[in-house]
Amino acid sequence: MKKMYKEQIRGFLSSIVPFSDNDWVLFNERLTYKEFEKNELLLRAGEVENFMYFLVDGVTRIFQNKNDIEYTLRFNFPITPFNSYASFITQTPSIINVEAITDVKVLRLSYNDMQSLYDESKMAERLGRRLIELLYVQREIKELQMHSKTAEDYYCELLEANDSLVQHIPQKHLASYLGITPESLSRIRKKITCS
Repeated sequence: MKKMYKEQIRGFLSSIVPFSDNDWVLFNERLTYKEFEKNELLLRAGEVENFMYFLVDGVTRIFQNKNDIEYTLRFNFPITPFNSYASFITQTPSIINVEAITDVKVLRLSYNDMQSLYDESKMAERLGRRLIELLYVQREIKELQMHSKTAEDYYCELLEANDSLVQHIPQKHLASYLGITPESLSRIRKKITCS
């Protein structure tokens, strides 16, 4: 099973940056498998992010607590990389939390292993740069969409991309992500016919 997950990650990564079998061996030997239970925090605000995660099964969310209110910033679905990027890159305390919404299976790479890979492989340097570029592009697109699309449009896009997994996300987290109340989300769910 873990081998299958690693092959999925290899396919995803090679779509971003082509790499040799030797580069894959260097990367693969540093990937470790870990499971987290539903509602378990992978990272708490105030801790330093030490891992780059590759989600292979389940759903996670990234959120921030502000004035005792949780603001969901992003959901992560298979097969995606995720973590507190600012904390990981700068090795300073995170201002976000990362939580397992469902039981979660991940492959992860430690910060120290990533740094040693950068020294050993040009592919790793290129891959690290490309992952960060992709994450910033996704963030910018989300920010623009949140100002140009309705919550209903955005909810439909989530369903179209990840319908079976979206069903496992609590309504309060979905509403927070969409910037609406749970009651508004209920109304949207009752009336929508996403196409």
